[in-house]
Amino acid sequence: MSWPFEFQDLSPGDKQLRRQELDRYAGYAQLSVFLPLAVGILHKLVTSWASRSRRDVYSAIPNYNKSQRSGELSPRLRKLSWWLGEDVVAFGKSWGQRDQWIGGAFWGLWLLLLCVLDTHRDYLHVTKRFGIVAASQYPIQYLLALKSLNPFAYVFRSSHERVNRWHRVLGIVIYTFICLHVIFYFNFFVQTGILAQRLQAPVVIFGVVAFWALTLLNTTAVHQVRHYSYRLFFLTHLLVAFVMPPLLFFHALPAKWFMAEALIVFIADLASRKMDTVVSHATLETIPGTNLVKITASIPHTKVNRFRVHPGAHIYLNLPAPARGADPTSSAHLLFEFLFNPFTVAAVDEDNGDLTLVARHRGGPMTAALGRLARATGTSSGPDASKFPLAIEGPYGVFTHAAALTSGEFDRILLVSGGIGATFTLPLYRAIINDNPSAKVELIWAIQTAGDATWAVMGTSSHDIMNDENVHIFITGQIGDSSSSAGAFGRGQRASISNSHSRSRRSDSVGEGSGLDEGNGEVEMSAMYRDRRKNKYTSQHNRKRPDLRKIVDDMFKNAGLDEKVAVVVCGPEEMSADLRRQQQQDHGKSKTKSRSGTPVVQYTTNKRRKQATLPR
Repeated sequence: MSWPFEFQDLSPGDKQLRRQELDRYAGYAQLSVFLPLAVGILHKLVTSWASRSRRDVYSAIPNYNKSQRSGELSPRLRKLSWWLGEDVVAFGKSWGQRDQWIGGAFWGLWLLLLCVLDTHRDYLHVTKRFGIVAASQYPIQYLLALKSLNPFAYVFRSSHERVNRWHRVLGIVIYTFICLHVIFYFNFFVQTGILAQRLQAPVVIFGVVAFWALTLLNTTAVHQVRHYSYRLFFLTHLLVAFVMPPLLFFHALPAKWFMAEALIVFIADLASRKMDTVVSHATLETIPGTNLVKITASIPHTKVNRFRVHPGAHIYLNLPAPARGADPTSSAHLLFEFLFNPFTVAAVDEDNGDLTLVARHRGGPMTAALGRLARATGTSSGPDASKFPLAIEGPYGVFTHAAALTSGEFDRILLVSGGIGATFTLPLYRAIINDNPSAKVELIWAIQTAGDATWAVMGTSSHDIMNDENVHIFITGQIGDSSSSAGAFGRGQRASISNSHSRSRRSDSVGEGSGLDEGNGEVEMSAMYRDRRKNKYTSQHNRKRPDLRKIVDDMFKNAGLDEKVAVVVCGPEEMSADLRRQQQQDHGKSKTKSRSGTPVVQYTTNKRRKQATLPR
């Protein structure tokens, strides 16, 4: 099959017609993006109508069986959702989920079709079409990245982290089309012998600079580079996102409207986030024996309710100039102008408007600065000397299934967390037991050292998890690690946690004696699990990692045929992938029991994967 395009010498009139077709198909490419939004809005309207209809049915038929709520289509769609959420693994590494690959391939093919239709075998026409169609996607690319004004997150009742997955997919599609645009033009210049001449033209220079800036952005977005230096990725991303619209504006005037749209979206998001940021005077304290820092920050009462109704949300933290402690002209001081680190809100005190955050120092400048401020707290004097200003933006990362968990839609709920992932599951656990008291909910928390759990019981406003028989804490680190458990509970002493208070699952506060008993501990906390016969946490059982397969199996075995079960996990990717794989193998085989084959909806944020397992 011969090459279908050829160099054509067009008249001015034909060039004008070509320009009109280029603009028309670029408009098609941009407007077609909003079709999913229209479908989402229609789905919300239909769902709202169906919900009202179901309420009428329930009121008319009191004994209506819960298993009759959904037809055959719903389980099939949920199983399809499960399958689409599976990772695509190659060479021992995850390359995204199946839905991203399928959605990206579909969108790429659609845009490719728009690039070749009605090009009349004109080589320059298809070359320009690749460029203008890619440019038409830039405003959508910026919209998908928004944290505050994201229409896709609103319509699909999702978080910006979930939507951001498609920002990465569309970025790959755009870069591919830009590469084809550059390759085709470079070939044209070489074939016609005008390469040296065109490379000196300002319009081409702007295009070359834009291409290499985009290449730099995509290079720093590679997982290995992003993991090595997230600051490099973030700063490059921010800089390129700001300079790309002006560069493409001067490179291709017909794309000026698309670039103006992108720049307006970018500036509007920055302004909205700036207005939503509050400066709080926070107290920081180190957790003995760990690399954790507990942050308690006061926020205006007008924002407290936003955090209360969204358990497990996170904020972006920035250090204002007074808290940086560096020379204002130094690079270290200026670096914090661009550092906005995400932290999950571990607790919300509605009475005094305090947020509790937990940060783990991993060598970055933000957590290092927080550790320095926490150590300085112990040497300060005066009521306000121990407080430092912190800029807090949020909340973000709303867990889309939280309303279903707290509204009584589920009968049994299992929350699984690893390490600092409990900053997500603990607020969710508290919200469930407060708003859905009839649900049978259990929390599994795996930590490396005893000190890693200390932050959860510090303070008088915390739910007493140590006295809660439905909270099971496993310590997976080495037995007798003096740098961990001893550091957290007293030098040279073993630590035990006993339940000396009355057992109350609904307790919302910790009084004196929160369960940390340093004096009479004879049990090492190498693997804490509640021995319900002795009414205390003990290491005599499960001296290993929690057996997630058995825990999940027990949850499903104890559930009735008409009971709806939910499993939520937040922790290292290995933990969530293992739990997902086990459910796929053990419960995905049965297609007749309503409590089996439960599909998982998953998303990743802050390098941790959170999964919500929904019923069939």
